[in-house]
Order: sequence, then C-alpha cells, then structure tokens
Amino acid sequence: SYTPLGYVRPEKREFYEEKYDMTTATGSVFKQVDREQSLIYLMRVNLLKRLESSIHSFQLTVEKLIKFVEENLKQIEQHKNGSIDLNTNITDIDLDDTEFEDMLVGGKTKVLIQDIDIIRWRQDLKYDKSILLKLLGSIKLIDVDRDAKLLKLKQMIDKKIQYPINPDNNKVIIFTAFADTANYLYKELREWLKDEKGLYGALVTGSGNNKTTMPNCKTDLSSILTHFSPRSKKRNEIYPEEKNQIDILFCTDCISEGQNLQDCDYLINYDIHWNPVRIIQRFGRIDRIGSINDSIQLVNFFPSMELDSFIDLVARVKGRMVMLDVSATGEDNVIAKDSREMQDLDYRKRQLKQMQNQVIDLEDVQG
Repeated sequence: SYTPLGYVRPEKREFYEEKYDMTTATGSVFKQVDREQSLIYLMRVNLLKRLESSIHSFQLTVEKLIKFVEENLKQIEQHKNGSIDLNTNITDIDLDDTEFEDMLVGGKTKVLIQDIDIIRWRQDLKYDKSILLKLLGSIKLIDVDRDAKLLKLKQMIDKKIQYPINPDNNKVIIFTAFADTANYLYKELREWLKDEKGLYGALVTGSGNNKTTMPNCKTDLSSILTHFSPRSKKRNEIYPEEKNQIDILFCTDCISEGQNLQDCDYLINYDIHWNPVRIIQRFGRIDRIGSINDSIQLVNFFPSMELDSFIDLVARVKGRMVMLDVSATGEDNVIAKDSREMQDLDYRKRQLKQMQNQVIDLEDVQG
C-alpha cells in the first residue's frame, strides 16, 4: 500500500521519475521509489515498537493497516480502466484537480491506477491482507486477563503500595512512548486503583485527552501535576483546602523534561524509547534536588535481548536474508555491517545493555 510507484508499468516509469525525482545542486538524484522503500523500513520499525509497547497499540496499528489495504483493493475494483485517455501521463494532470481523485492512489505521491500493473498490485495487497488478518486473529486471543505485561505492571504497583519504599508514599509514574498504550493502561487499571486500593489515578498524553479519577480536579496538565506532586509544586499555596492527591500517573514523554515531580519515588518505563537517553530524562523527573525521599526506584521493561543472537548471525551468514526483519532494522542485506540501520541497532543495543548494568547520570551521557 505504501509503495504504489513500485508497481508502475515500465513504459510509464519515466513520467513518474520526471514528476517526483529530485536532482540536487551537486547532481545527485533522490528517487521517490527509494524514499518509498525507506518508508517501508520506518513502518516496520514502528510496528515492532508498537508491539514492544503493548498488544493494544499493536492491534490498533494492524487494524489501521488492514483498513488501508482494503481501501486500495476497493479503489482497484471501482476503477474503470479507460475513464481517461490512456495516453494521459501523470505529468499532464493537476493532482489537486478533484476530477482525477478517484483515479489516483497513494499519499503525497500520487499514481494513476491505469499506470499500475493491477494484477501484481492486487495480488500483493491480498497477500498483505492475509498476513495482517492472521496477525489480528492472534492478537485478539490476548485479552486483558492474558496480557502478561499488563498483569506484571499491576503486580508491581500492588507490591509498591503494600511495601512502600518511603513511609506513606504510594506515588508511581508509568511512562510510555505511545498515547494509545497510556490510554489502555489507565482504562484497565483506574477502577482497580480507586475501588480496591483507594488511590486516584491520572492520564497525561499531551493530546487534550487528559483524565483523572480524583474528584474536583481539572484535567489540564498543570492541575494534574500539581495534585500528583503537591510538595514540589507548592500546592498549599494554590489549593490550601484540598486534601486528596493523585498517586498513580500514566503519561507519555510530553512531561519527560522540565517537570519537578520529586514527591514521587517510583518510576516505571513501560516501554523503551528508541533513543534511550530519553529514559534518563524521564528518570530526571523524580531524581531531583529537593526530594524528601531517602531512596527512589527506577524500573525498565526491556525489550527481548535475544536480539543479540540475530546480530551475531551477521558474521556467519552469507547472502541475502530476511532474518533482520525480526529485529527492526528493515535491512535486506544482513552483510552490510556499515549500513545506517545496523549502526542504529548496534548503538541502541549497547545503550540498553549499559542501562541494564549500571545507573547512569544524565550529565555523564555523551551523544
């Protein structure tokens, strides 16, 4: 669905190269076909990051992809070949003209359906759809009661409440890279926290959908954080009569910098941001001067480090393989050790291992 240019018939390709390819001042050519291949790499990485985050986020993305594929198949079926002159080329039409809307596919890069090898494109779309539907079937088997990662988080919060690190401190921050995951966690745990634990929770995603179970609490960012960390935010000067507090905060990186939340002594990273330095920035919300806590706890849910076994294969495998698809590189040729994707992956692996084995101060981080 994301690479319609790859299905343009050979006799029509030169017109698309003229329309979309860019030549720099130095004479280098940036081909749109190559950019579409890069988009596939980004989509694959995003899918695996969503899976790493939560089964809920992964499901939403898979459903969105299925819908996108179905829209393309529908366009193929509805298209009537010959509705415009077959000699018309992509360079001859105005892409903003609504007259051609039903005859074009693609996002910013539009392709005339009549210029596509329809048989091959339809076949590949149906193949994609069959894989996505199979994935979706497996995903739906994992409901809330079978989501081991969610159950582990619940267990950790429960243990923290029963055995506080610092006296009478029930506060926990749960960070995630995706708003969908934050929404999922808040939805599934808010009633349990309120009814069984007697604690108020809040959701902060930065997208205007903040929520809280604390009565009489506004849902703007400032109000929620003030009620979550009343000492550091000097709440007694703003709401002197308020006695309730928010104890459990589900949030995204919209608050990973610039917030003083050192009333809290327990921070969980439910997933790992692609740039692990962001993890250290998250820790900085509670590891701050002015904290009254004797000690704090920082917890990471790490992705599977079995990734190492795939990287180690590189030295032994010859030829073109798809093994590295599993490890989010998007690199077809696993022998290309100097590729950007391999470098990114190896760099991240080293960062994650360093964080697993030692406590890192943000000021010690170089690059």
